[in-house]
Amino acid sequence: MLRFFLGVFFGLIIFTASAQTFHDIQAGLTGVAESSCNWIDYDDDGDLDVMVTGDFYANNGHYIKTKLYQNLRHDKFKAVYSPVVDVFRGDFSWTDANLDGKPDLFVVGQNPSGKYVAKLYKNNNRTQNLIPLYTGVPGVVDGSVEWGDFDGDGDKDLLITGETTKGLISAIYKNNRNNKFVKVNSGFPGLHYGTGKFADYDLDGDLDVILSGSDSSGRVVTEIYRNQNGKFVKTNMGIVPLQMSDIAWGDYDNDGDEDFVINGETQDGRFQTRLYNNVDGHTFNPVFTDFVATRSGSVDWGDFDHDGDLDLLITGESYNGPVSKIYRNDRKGLFTDIHAQLIGLYLSDGHFGDYDNDGDLDVVVSGMSYDYRFVSKIYRNDPVRNKKPSAKKEDISSIYDSKYYNYERADRVWYFVYSSGYFDMDGDGKKEYNAFVSTIKKPVKQYEMEQAFRAYIIKHYPQWPIIDQGNIIQNGFVKLDKAKASRKTIVDAYRGKGFHVYTVDW
Repeated sequence: MLRFFLGVFFGLIIFTASAQTFHDIQAGLTGVAESSCNWIDYDDDGDLDVMVTGDFYANNGHYIKTKLYQNLRHDKFKAVYSPVVDVFRGDFSWTDANLDGKPDLFVVGQNPSGKYVAKLYKNNNRTQNLIPLYTGVPGVVDGSVEWGDFDGDGDKDLLITGETTKGLISAIYKNNRNNKFVKVNSGFPGLHYGTGKFADYDLDGDLDVILSGSDSSGRVVTEIYRNQNGKFVKTNMGIVPLQMSDIAWGDYDNDGDEDFVINGETQDGRFQTRLYNNVDGHTFNPVFTDFVATRSGSVDWGDFDHDGDLDLLITGESYNGPVSKIYRNDRKGLFTDIHAQLIGLYLSDGHFGDYDNDGDLDVVVSGMSYDYRFVSKIYRNDPVRNKKPSAKKEDISSIYDSKYYNYERADRVWYFVYSSGYFDMDGDGKKEYNAFVSTIKKPVKQYEMEQAFRAYIIKHYPQWPIIDQGNIIQNGFVKLDKAKASRKTIVDAYRGKGFHVYTVDW
């Protein structure tokens, strides 16, 4: 996600029941600001690769780069050739746009010649040979792009916000297949310096939209639009208006519906990071937390500590300078800053992802540090090992150097997936809350379980709405007993909320 304007999982051991620490693996990524970074298994080899976009200054020059890094495993990443356009002030999003089983890429931003771009790249034979395709979507800067199947026809459509050469837009482009995208008359206000995100917040089986940013008059906006049979209706829910913002949907309280967190700057220049709790799919109530207030950064959910609930990664500019923080979800609306010692970054982006397939979530971040260095880093999430050192062990000071602190990656990892919704299961005209939780398995490749899970439900429960893969949550563990305990926590939480819980086994 793009980060705008710069104004006038743990480094040290945290002693908890499931203590973990994050270590910089010195991946050698190109440092960028006004940046976007994220994980993607572009080569379909079962582990997460990394893509970064943005700009940096070096040797009295200004440079704009888009870089793709292949995961070579054992904490090694290699820059690979990519024909993807160099951009900053932009964003990118991956999905299987043409339903051929390979992740495709859409990129927006400004290229080195100053041109605004919006480009689709087809993934050819699961390699770095990405083929650019014409779509007719206008180039944008200072905005966002996200894939989502808003009309339930089985392919992913585009939600784009930002500034074009003809003014501001916030628009959905319907995927008509064969690389053809048609703008939908959504009625959204044109916004820049913000973001747009899909989510089925009301559990009616279709994707709704939240937008934030500033319009052409400078008015700051945050608004949720409900999808009613393909028409979007403004809900006027009173969400705090923010610009220079990011938004992340996630069911932080495990009650089966999508909540969200948003950060950014208000109309009068105050920094904010707000959590909103979804109340029965009709309203959102603010939850009072101690999250650091940030703008021009990012927010991302992920269960880094395997306790069955979503934790939060926040980056951006705070009142005390740049920050990158992880907050542990202690439930009942309580979160604890774990003091992860990630590098604080302005104009930044950050995401959870398990790049080493050891069953826990690692972190990638990019942006500009307090001393104006351009940074992109990968942090490995490691459990603290409380073993006595052997006589041959390296000096204890070396454990913080990733060169000496590489654990062997787990060869076999236990996973389960789950999802939920509010719909008429048996066709009697009455909607109920339903949850589906898979049995625990050992997948061979990435996305295998999500795909099988989705196919099973569609086949055996035809009343179930078409599930977007992003709304299926996956938990992975090295040990079977930990996976069983986490699965039981999820099932008990759903049943405690009155959900009908179904076991999915294929």
